[in-house]
Amino acid sequence: MSLLNTIFKNKLFITLLFLTIILIICQYFQKDIYFNRNDINHGQWWKLFSGHFTHSNYPHLLLNLAGLWILGLLFIDTFTTKTFILSNVFLTIMVGYGLFYFSPELSAYYGYSGVLYGLYLVGAVSAILKKDFFTGYCVAILICGKTLWDAIFGGSQASADLIGVPVANDAHLYGVIGAIALSVFLYVIWYLSLKKDTPPLFKGF
Repeated sequence: MSLLNTIFKNKLFITLLFLTIILIICQYFQKDIYFNRNDINHGQWWKLFSGHFTHSNYPHLLLNLAGLWILGLLFIDTFTTKTFILSNVFLTIMVGYGLFYFSPELSAYYGYSGVLYGLYLVGAVSAILKKDFFTGYCVAILICGKTLWDAIFGGSQASADLIGVPVANDAHLYGVIGAIALSVFLYVIWYLSLKKDTPPLFKGF
């Protein structure tokens, strides 16, 4: 019971619940907001970012929601809400622009997984900085290893069959690259906090 009380009083839990609702609502507007290169080239620039919040089908949505909540449970004590929100915004931009400029062969994209891969790595680094070494290192190794494997050998055909579209491994790669950049930022903030020189704006990361 105490665990449930901790979860329901946690700000990260509330943020995950809010994000879950957004992802479900966005699925109803899938055709209007998915990443469509032709539409982006014709001025609908917001689809660079809105495409992360819609999915090819409901199994795809459920897979990413499951991943989101597993992330929350793994890092409920180490991933601050401020860092989670900042990471979401930064990774959404990073993956969107990465796909647009560096994956020109990709005409359409659906899904939150690129952002999610990055969030797992940022969560792992946050855990390591807060001395949860086992969880942090295990997750970091798994995410980086999976991303590297998929980049070299390609994604799972079973996953592609389930979601009804090819797995966009480039999105996962850009998410991890963005997470590495964010991790450097988090390390600097952590290092400054040891010296008690952290600016007020960055306290709580």
